[in-house]
Amino acid sequence: MIRNSIRNKLIVFLLAATIVPIATSIIITYFFTKHSVSQETVVSNSNLIYQGKTNIMNYLKVIEQSSLSVYNDTTLYNIIESGDTDYISTSEIFRGVQAIANSVKEIKQAYLYIAKTNRSFMIAQGNPGRNEGPGPKYIPEMNGAEVRLEPTHISHDYRMGGLFYVPPATVVTMHRSIRNALTQQELGFLSIDFSVDVIRSICEQLYTPGQEELYILDRNGTVIYGTDRETWGKALDEDWVRHLLAMPEDKGSFEWKSKPFSGIHIYERMTSPYMEWTLVKRIPYENLYKNARELTQINTMIFSLFLIVVIFATLYISFKFTAPIKNLIGYIGKIQTGDMQVDIQVTSHDEIGILARRFRQMMQTINNLIVSEYKLDLANKTNQLKALQAQINPHFLYNSLQSIGTLALQHQAPKIYSLLSSLAKMMRYSMNTNETLVPLKQEIAHVKSYLELQMQRFENELTVSFEIDEETLDRTVPKMILQPLAENYFKHGFDPREKTGRLLITGSITQDNRLRLTVEDNGRGIDPDTLARLRRQLSKHPDIASEPAESIGLLNVRSRLALYYPGTAMKIEPCSPSGVRIVLLIPLDAPGAHQNG
Repeated sequence: MIRNSIRNKLIVFLLAATIVPIATSIIITYFFTKHSVSQETVVSNSNLIYQGKTNIMNYLKVIEQSSLSVYNDTTLYNIIESGDTDYISTSEIFRGVQAIANSVKEIKQAYLYIAKTNRSFMIAQGNPGRNEGPGPKYIPEMNGAEVRLEPTHISHDYRMGGLFYVPPATVVTMHRSIRNALTQQELGFLSIDFSVDVIRSICEQLYTPGQEELYILDRNGTVIYGTDRETWGKALDEDWVRHLLAMPEDKGSFEWKSKPFSGIHIYERMTSPYMEWTLVKRIPYENLYKNARELTQINTMIFSLFLIVVIFATLYISFKFTAPIKNLIGYIGKIQTGDMQVDIQVTSHDEIGILARRFRQMMQTINNLIVSEYKLDLANKTNQLKALQAQINPHFLYNSLQSIGTLALQHQAPKIYSLLSSLAKMMRYSMNTNETLVPLKQEIAHVKSYLELQMQRFENELTVSFEIDEETLDRTVPKMILQPLAENYFKHGFDPREKTGRLLITGSITQDNRLRLTVEDNGRGIDPDTLARLRRQLSKHPDIASEPAESIGLLNVRSRLALYYPGTAMKIEPCSPSGVRIVLLIPLDAPGAHQNG
């Protein structure tokens, strides 16, 4: 539609000249804003995350200093080392553990295990408890480390017995192995459960709930703190976590695109001898580029309002400019339908108006020519058809009559009657000029009569066969198109001295709805030069008056077919090992190519 319409081309051009620059500007502004926002966000959040990391590590150092009180309290350390179990020693142990539990407000429980006496003591929310029985005591898994942080979990009773009940709380535990400074002998263990409230309060200042996510993960991907409380103390088995933990740098950022989350990750490692945590903030693109989208939406709204004005202006200019062309095309369409008296109205004085006036003058001239030439053309067509039908070589009739007469003198047989009947049918068919188009079955009957006479002439030296589809018999064709093709074989290709002649006539309908008629023989064939010259003659626009007398056969048929059925094709092909095949392809959708009922 665009390629074939000046109006549509003009509309597209004007719209493109307006839309493309503005749209390009909006797109470039959007992506530049996104890039700037992304860089600014990474820098500002990296600083924020670093500050949060510093605060968390300072807090953990306070807890670590509390755990070192077991060494600073000489009395407590000596009791642990010597294993004293008297009343005063027990009181000192509770005093020391109580001091550790009260050293930091967020400490929920302080647990002490003395290896030498297999006793354990605990202060939980100010309540003392001990386990001096022979049963197993709680011993943390240190894996050779002096200090280990146990990820977020629900506090437990450290096997202090069913009578010692403390309401469970969500805590992080720092386990310390108490050792002899000289021999490194393991004297016991100190476990401090502290609340995650301080860590949570620090983290809540680092992100916007509902829009961003923040996690503290240990080296195994276990969540120390997370936006979703349900994930605390659980390992996150997600691809982005594995990618984060595999990052070699201690800090940085990376982008992540997946179905549940697409955005930027900004992280900081928190490393000490007793821990390796990672603080990571997840910012989704949806929130990261919110300002860029809002700016783009404002620009888009302004552009849309401007575009509406541009569209109306473009349509007005295009229709105003192309309306005279459309009117002229409408006049031409009416002329194509046969209305040669169209009144072409012209109001403009520009180039299109000049074109319309010249076209009106041209149509007036054509109308005058049509009136003067119409009757003459009809007369010429009628004379041409009669002349074509009359161009049949009379030599065949003389030869046929001579053969029949000789046979009549020599024999008294019914065959003579049959031959005379065939000859009569031929003469009646060819001399009837009232019919120019006939059903194919009549044309087949005529050529059969002709070939019956030829077979009588050459007796056993000629075989004839027909392969005609039943559906083709009622299709109309011009008279006398098959007999001249068959006669052409006897004039140029048949030689009974060489071999028995064979003639095959077929008729069928092709897949592209054309009637295919073929006349094929095994005669001498046509040499390449003659074949090429004949093909050139057949490919030219038929002009009956200019055809040479020696080409009356094929060219006669070609001319009459072209007259009735435009688009008819005639092909001449050599056969193997010898002979010629003539193929006629007649379009069945052409005027006159209907099926007789």
